[in-house]
Amino acid sequence: MTVHEFLTIMGTLDEHMEKSGFKGESAIYDSWYQQWRDVEAKVESLSMMGRADMLFDGKVTINDIPAEHLVEAKDCINEQIGMHKKMIEENDIDADPEDLEIWENLLLRAEKL
Repeated sequence: MTVHEFLTIMGTLDEHMEKSGFKGESAIYDSWYQQWRDVEAKVESLSMMGRADMLFDGKVTINDIPAEHLVEAKDCINEQIGMHKKMIEENDIDADPEDLEIWENLLLRAEKL
């Protein structure tokens, strides 16, 4: 997955964990937390152009993903799909059909795992 997709999934999980007072459970959040922080720090240290390149051209590889992680990742992806569909339907100024397509394609790839 791209760095952008990885950071978005982890950001979504972070929001969910924050809402629960960090008392909720998330297999991905706990397992991927340090990698998320490391990638996020690397992105933040780059110039604006370097950051854009890293977000959309950089890749994060998750090896040997357990079934529970895959289910949780797909839930986050579906949440992004729903959000982007709603933005498009409401003619939101930030709506972008290409963003929706990115998440739909990621879900298709995840379904093949």
